[in-house]
Amino acid sequence: MKSRWFEIAALSGALVVGFHILFQRLKQQRTPDRKGSVLHAQAPDRLLDTEASPPLQLPLDLLLEILARSDPATVARCAATCRLLRRHVADPAFLRRLRAAAAITTSDHRFLIGLLYHRGRSSSHGDMGTRPPPLLKSSSGSLTNAVIASLSGELAGPDDPVASGGGLLVLRRGNKHYPTTTTLRVFDPVAGRGHVLPPRDIWDHLLLVMPDEDEPGALGGGGDINFKVFIADRDLRTQTYSSKAGAWGPVVRGNTTAACLRVPGDYELVQPWSPVVLGNVAHWLYHHGWDPGVYSILALGIIGIGKGQAAWIDVSRECHRRRRDTHREVCRELLLVSTSDDGELALLVWERPLKVSMWTMSSSSSSQRSWTRRVLIDRTAILGSVQPTCHPLWCQRVEFQWFAQGSGTVVFYMNSVGVVLLNLRTLEVRHLQRLPLELFDKVSPLCVYELDMVPLLLSLR
Repeated sequence: MKSRWFEIAALSGALVVGFHILFQRLKQQRTPDRKGSVLHAQAPDRLLDTEASPPLQLPLDLLLEILARSDPATVARCAATCRLLRRHVADPAFLRRLRAAAAITTSDHRFLIGLLYHRGRSSSHGDMGTRPPPLLKSSSGSLTNAVIASLSGELAGPDDPVASGGGLLVLRRGNKHYPTTTTLRVFDPVAGRGHVLPPRDIWDHLLLVMPDEDEPGALGGGGDINFKVFIADRDLRTQTYSSKAGAWGPVVRGNTTAACLRVPGDYELVQPWSPVVLGNVAHWLYHHGWDPGVYSILALGIIGIGKGQAAWIDVSRECHRRRRDTHREVCRELLLVSTSDDGELALLVWERPLKVSMWTMSSSSSSQRSWTRRVLIDRTAILGSVQPTCHPLWCQRVEFQWFAQGSGTVVFYMNSVGVVLLNLRTLEVRHLQRLPLELFDKVSPLCVYELDMVPLLLSLR
């Protein structure tokens, strides 16, 4: 039995915290000694008689130059404490420069991440939810300094989190198998605005939300949310909703091959709401129900001339050879990721006894694809970063839940530990939240909300 769901557990610093620019003052006045060769500080009683020196201030153009070379979190802090800086930071020319600099950096300080999950109830355990933990930065450079108590009444009720992207959440209400009886809603938690989508023509077996590239400054800019929602059914028919047009587009059937006309009925999505988007193509990982050791990746065009075109990519059986188990119930020991924001497609695999490996797929033609393995992090590094509730031997089971592509953060459940984060760029492991052993299978589903602070700066006025 499900009750109210959303709480934010989080992963790294406050969205906007106070940041003060310190101006150095002259503490001492020095005068030459009688010989005029050595400088000595004046006595304190003499300092009281002298007129206070004015503070040293940096010119505005120099401050803006420093901010332009800083990470978005620093820019947000500075702008929050100074109206003059805020006005200049909100200038479109400055934001274009900041966006260009952020596009070529791998800094995690530009992202905020939140975890949203159902608060389930059972007759034996009662309310399984917890008090809302803090919203944090995706990097680990600072401790928690703010707590978000709730996401307002918009996030209360029988809604399911089914997708996130570009600082937006997609919520579904009703039975997902009957599109005529379900409602999709796109919500911006930062701005506190929601958008109810009209009825769609196909079942949303696959769902993806993304900012409208035609209106890049709209998200968080104080106006309407500009976004697109892409859906596809098992027959690989696609439909896209545009907030700018206020309507769903036509149902599109791409030029798929005979072998890729539809998703077979026994194929199961491993992480349904965590696709990897590379360019104009989204990727989802499927498990073959008739064979516990066989997996495939669906590559589906979502925009442009290749929209609706699909292809299947076979996962090498070598990826499973070192796994602890290959049975159906532990298929979430695999997670589809990317090596960078626009990098190569890769697969994370939890291997025995306690190790995370990455299998990277080559970018050659489909008939010549190969997979290359490398160990990301081993038992020592993992156990040294978490606090198990029992003996480490019980920490063998994990379930990969989500990949936050912007910051490169992987979220997974670990038996006898709880919720753990792994940053693929820094290989840092963080123990986010303890989870009792008896509740390990009952906290589901989980949705990761990732916010890029560069577009957020557009809301500064």
